[in-house]
Amino acid sequence: MADMVALHVGGNVEIPVAIAFLPGASVLSLLADVLGIPQGVPVTQRRLLRKACPDYVLDVMGPITSAGSLHIPDVLAVAGDLKGDGMRDEIRGIADTPPDFLLAELERTFGGEVPPAWRKAVDNPADFVTAYAGLASAVWDAVAPVWRRAKPLLEREVGRVGVASVTGTMGDFLANLSPRIDFADGNVLLPDSATGREGTAIRKLTLMPLVSGTRACVLHTDGDGHVHLGYPIAGLAPLLQGEAARAETAADALAMMLGELRADILRTGNQPVSMGKLADLLHCTAGTVTYHCRQLEQAGLLSRERRGREVRILRTLRGDALVDALS
Repeated sequence: MADMVALHVGGNVEIPVAIAFLPGASVLSLLADVLGIPQGVPVTQRRLLRKACPDYVLDVMGPITSAGSLHIPDVLAVAGDLKGDGMRDEIRGIADTPPDFLLAELERTFGGEVPPAWRKAVDNPADFVTAYAGLASAVWDAVAPVWRRAKPLLEREVGRVGVASVTGTMGDFLANLSPRIDFADGNVLLPDSATGREGTAIRKLTLMPLVSGTRACVLHTDGDGHVHLGYPIAGLAPLLQGEAARAETAADALAMMLGELRADILRTGNQPVSMGKLADLLHCTAGTVTYHCRQLEQAGLLSRERRGREVRILRTLRGDALVDALS
């Protein structure tokens, strides 16, 4: 089929099929949508997400989506679990990744010849990792409320997958995962933006329900034929429409409480950022940023620390709680 990737699982889907709840896959799907790989994200939510993402989003995601599909080196991948409690720790771990780890991973991924699109990452791996972690954190802030509200739908998927496995109807189940996913002649058919190797024989299939968009599709194939396939969870559309409206109201609520500039500072402070960089991102003077950061620090919402000649700000746990409460 044109513009599709075929993953061979056999006519009766005799390979093991499992399910995994990995909110990090929804983060990657949302990142793809922001960069123009459609995932069925509501327009309102996409607009708010793009506003929340830092200005350096193109520098970070440009290499990752340069081939028209998502390509995430393992060292940058986030997973999480059903509760989603460990996501922030995973993202902080990525921020602390030694530059040599990223360079070595890129060498392995591309067989020693890193594509030109990854040049910025190769030239400044430490900055790239920090920026990517900041971006992932901003997107997780948007995904987390939806993931929590989708818990009953996620838990229901265990039963749906189990019934399909026991009754021998896994082929029908795969054929109805998404408008962008089909099953025919023993092949799972995916959009080419999902990446993959044509005709790849699968040893094991792990399904990952996504809460990012109604046309979401995420694919990861490891070296020994274990495929992770992300698909939009059944019943997601009403949840997303409601969440988009809530997100718009919440964004206004934070600005109404703190003022638009202080709200933007607090959103940006989900990862360490220098005062100079913050001024550039918000298009205001260093003095203005310093004044408002001082007020937020006195309120216990931000912390500031000096690193060499730079002063960096970071949201406190109290600041995290305030943003989460209004998200």
